Amino acid sequence: MKKLLIIFILIFSIKGFSQDSYFLGKTNYCTPEKAESKKNFELGIKALQYPEFYEKATRILVLATDKDPKYCDAFFLAGYLLRLQDKHEDAIAYYYVADSLAQNKAPIFKQNLAIEFMRFGKADEARKKYEEMVKYFPTDPEGYYGIANTSIMLADYDKGLENLKKAEDLYKNTGGMKDDGKYMYGMLYSLKGSYEEALPYLEDVYSTYKKDDNYLALYALSQIKVGKSKNDEKLIKKAKNTYDKIKDKPIVEDISKKLKEEFS
Repeated sequence: MKKLLIIFILIFSIKGFSQDSYFLGKTNYCTPEKAESKKNFELGIKALQYPEFYEKATRILVLATDKDPKYCDAFFLAGYLLRLQDKHEDAIAYYYVADSLAQNKAPIFKQNLAIEFMRFGKADEARKKYEEMVKYFPTDPEGYYGIANTSIMLADYDKGLENLKKAEDLYKNTGGMKDDGKYMYGMLYSLKGSYEEALPYLEDVYSTYKKDDNYLALYALSQIKVGKSKNDEKLIKKAKNTYDKIKDKPIVEDISKKLKEEFS
């Protein structure tokens, strides 16, 4: 069940890093000592568009890190390419070195490292990286969002909601919070037992997550809790219909147990 929980929270972590301006190749957080190193970095950036070249580009960047051991960007891009190849243990090692060499100048390094920590269930380590993002980059919403994400595993839901609200305020500068943030609100409220607060958020993202079994589990739980508390037969019926879609599916254990108690 722990594996299910990790899969459950990763949907909030990986949000299209390839769209970050860093991947245009115009930013370097460390200065390479060799001209060849920068050329290899640029080749790695270009290779991101061509999966068939990931392995070759990774080898080139690993060689660059050997010859230019203070060039943090080569370490990071090697780690990123390794992640794209599902070589997560190797990726985390390169991310760690990149973040250390960057000396708190690169939020994207910390964010990617935190996500790999989350993948391995190391929420405490991920939390530290997100807290560093908040400390050194207080206007970047991703640090606050990441803290909220770790709250799902660390079970300090109020802290998660507090940081998610800060992230939401900052996201207003870039178009507003997306559905993943609304879903996280619903999840955190539901996990802390505030089902009436959770339900509007979960209803709002139904069209986006209606095929996600764990979303449906939280939705059904919030529906039945609110329906029973208000003696709302229509909502109770709706909850049963939602539950029927996932009652035989593998769901995170704590949520599955609560559902069975409500619908038994």
